[in-house]
Amino acid sequence: MMARKKTRKMTESQRWLARLQKVESPDVTYVSETFPIMMKKARGMKITDVDGNSYLDFTACFGVMALGHGYPRLQRAMRAQAAKLVHGMGDVHPSASKVLLLELLARITPFDSAKSVLSLSGGEAMESALKTAMVVTGRHQFVSFSGGYHGLHFGPLALSDRTTFTRGFEPWIQDKNVVIPFPFTQPSRSLGCEELTEEFYRDTHGLQHWDTVLEKLEDALRARRIAAVVMEPLQGRGGERTWPSGFLSHVKKLAHQYGSLLVFDEIYTGLGRTGSLFALDHEGVIPDLLVLGKALGGGLPLSACVGDCLDAWGRSGGEARHTSTFLGHPLACAVGHASVNEIVRRLPEFKSELIEVERSFSKFFDEYEQREFHKENPVQLRGRGYMCGLWFPASAPGFAAKISEQLLHLGFITLPSGPRGDVLSFTPPLIARGKEFDLVLKAVLQVLAK
Repeated sequence: MMARKKTRKMTESQRWLARLQKVESPDVTYVSETFPIMMKKARGMKITDVDGNSYLDFTACFGVMALGHGYPRLQRAMRAQAAKLVHGMGDVHPSASKVLLLELLARITPFDSAKSVLSLSGGEAMESALKTAMVVTGRHQFVSFSGGYHGLHFGPLALSDRTTFTRGFEPWIQDKNVVIPFPFTQPSRSLGCEELTEEFYRDTHGLQHWDTVLEKLEDALRARRIAAVVMEPLQGRGGERTWPSGFLSHVKKLAHQYGSLLVFDEIYTGLGRTGSLFALDHEGVIPDLLVLGKALGGGLPLSACVGDCLDAWGRSGGEARHTSTFLGHPLACAVGHASVNEIVRRLPEFKSELIEVERSFSKFFDEYEQREFHKENPVQLRGRGYMCGLWFPASAPGFAAKISEQLLHLGFITLPSGPRGDVLSFTPPLIARGKEFDLVLKAVLQVLAK
């Protein structure tokens, strides 16, 4: 009699993912035998999946949940606004919550007379910035930096140099943007990287000396066709990459010298993520336009383009030139107002905890060296504040992605970053403590030991 073949019992997550794959475009959610989880509920840093497994969230869900999941004050704001008005007519009959949010943004952003355009996603807010730059300058081309990520709408897509995102759309975006190499920066801390030369970083990672980068930038600006230089004050998906000290001020000087605007994309870095309210605070460089999103909505879709040059659009004659159905959504604005106020209130507390976070990384590097992992895998610490990453520059592409998948099995949600997937990224809620970093970094060592 033939033995019956045993089949592994399908988990609840796998059942839901099988259903998802039948109804969603296959290019959206990556699904393998062990990835992803199917989230069910969350509180603070803890996420629970449909199978009852618990995880510590070191992504803040792409930086959105800056105050953690289920934050009580945001939930109260959500319930209070939902009981009064959920949806309005943002560019026709606005709500009070929209006005309150815009007033708050005008107070906290570094502009003398800030005005904003609201939207739902970071990509939409970036389109607002690109359009505004065109209106102000009368020009129609842009400059961005390699590794930058500004969204996948058609406007910001033109700023990307990653063929993963641009493949198939080249005819639409061609000749709209000039991509400048990212400058090489000395890491704050590293192990095993002493023998990695500037030629290695240039040939393997495309990094160039900042003098060369500024020369290329000036060459692009000299023709006076560039409406704006667009950059993240700290690259997020590019691999938690910081700029050399003083570089941002040089970029602003060159941009204004040739009549171009400077746009800072702080969709990811803004509102406490780097230990300051905005990442621009670390260098004291104020852009012409500031783009915000992610943490702004406190978990609801909300973004903004802010600056003191939006009067260039002129006053509405009854038909807005740039708007959308959900502009100034009352529910999102109410929760966003509460979220920003709470981040501002608690920012000193979050900033002080970074001392403990730094100690966690110091302990990690000490043990990394003691166990001699650096001889096989040189490592660098990148980023700032609650946006940091471990870069393995000599590893194969996808190295950090493999670590991230193993960490998921150990109960930690992380993401790889960088064009080669060789940076293990940590962007937890701002409520994360040093003790949580101790846990995830011990788990990283456990994975590497295998």
